[in-house]
Amino acid sequence: MVTRKLLSQDANQRIRGGDNEGALRGLVALVRSAPHDLDARLRIGDALLIAGDSAQAIQVYAFVAREASLSGHPLKAIVALKILARIDPAINELLAQLAQRYAAGSPALGKTVRLSPPAPDAEVPTAAFVPNELDYAQVRAVAAQAATLRDGLPGYPANVAAIPLLSDLPPEAFARMLAAVELKRLPAGEAILREGEPGDAFYMIARGTARVTRRAGGGGTSVTPENDVLLATLGEGSIVGEMALVSGAPRAATVSVVDDSDVLSFGREALGAVARELDVVGQALERFTRDRLVQNLLATHAIFKPFDRSQRLQLASRFSAHDAPAGAVIIREGEVGRGLFLLLSGQVEVSRNDAGQRVTLATLDTGDVFGEIALIEQGTTTATVTALRNSTVLFLSRELFDRLVQGVPELRAFFENLAQDRLMDTNLTLSAARDSAEELHEDDLVLV
Repeated sequence: MVTRKLLSQDANQRIRGGDNEGALRGLVALVRSAPHDLDARLRIGDALLIAGDSAQAIQVYAFVAREASLSGHPLKAIVALKILARIDPAINELLAQLAQRYAAGSPALGKTVRLSPPAPDAEVPTAAFVPNELDYAQVRAVAAQAATLRDGLPGYPANVAAIPLLSDLPPEAFARMLAAVELKRLPAGEAILREGEPGDAFYMIARGTARVTRRAGGGGTSVTPENDVLLATLGEGSIVGEMALVSGAPRAATVSVVDDSDVLSFGREALGAVARELDVVGQALERFTRDRLVQNLLATHAIFKPFDRSQRLQLASRFSAHDAPAGAVIIREGEVGRGLFLLLSGQVEVSRNDAGQRVTLATLDTGDVFGEIALIEQGTTTATVTALRNSTVLFLSRELFDRLVQGVPELRAFFENLAQDRLMDTNLTLSAARDSAEELHEDDLVLV
């Protein structure tokens, strides 16, 4: 039995190995047995282009771009458009159609249900294959025809789902942003991004799947990747790499494609260039990064762990977001505790006045909370918190915090333990600072 997954993998291997005829025979069978397999149609375009049939390849890519756009698969449409832009610059009409359907203000944007991709374990019937007696030229003609027929395809949905970031932009800005996006076509096993590298872009998976892994034991260079820890498996539409791009921290994991895949790259420099020209792009980027940071915190932070998804969203809505420029004092020592702060992005310094000396107690990064000691101890704030660089904090008022910890014992225990640990760390830091100051004073006396 030949399954769709095996046949697709075989076609990819044949394309990489230069056997276009064998690849096209398999891809035609995939399309004939499941006409809504846009991936197979796209790969037919790839094989035709490699074979030198540019005119037929252009027709296939244009068909895929239109069909993917109208049927609710915009990322595949973008892949086809980016390929077309390399070989046929006259794609303005297709790009305008995509923007009209997916840009901000489009009446088509809304909740939708789209047809699921073909089951990978489904058997491909023998009747779907190209007859063996056809030669290579005939196979190419059959493939081009199969890839551009609408026969067997369902009707188009009335509504389509928004594209993250892009659908926040009006049509003109949508097109400008799309021009800045880079298409990366990766073979199976290739890394989209690697653990430890600086974050200079974020990515959307337009076609294929990817594995998120982290080096076993942490640190160092992985010499046995088979022992790396698998964190997640991602599919079409997944976004990766945005946290390192926003925070400036090194990549926390490696993301590698499982099969031959297409990935859209949103580079820092390209995004910045468009944002400088169009204010609406800068505003959309700010909303996008903030939303992604909030979603990441909802999924990973201990504060939200006791709740289900709907409860997490409800709790998150109670936090208000505030920007703090570098040097801004967020909490001042000795004040009444106003509430709980959660650092969404940036970096802050925690310091305390000790006998006239300003002592740095800690540096906090994205995801850290502060302000909890005054709330748990029902006293005044024990330290000053200052933004080291432009930062964004989420704030939960004292009244809401009290109601939260009273109703959820796990959270009260979490914050009580955190407060105790931090008070202990503070005492140790202050003690070390005093000892250092005394030693310095004794040295001064000796010098006199």
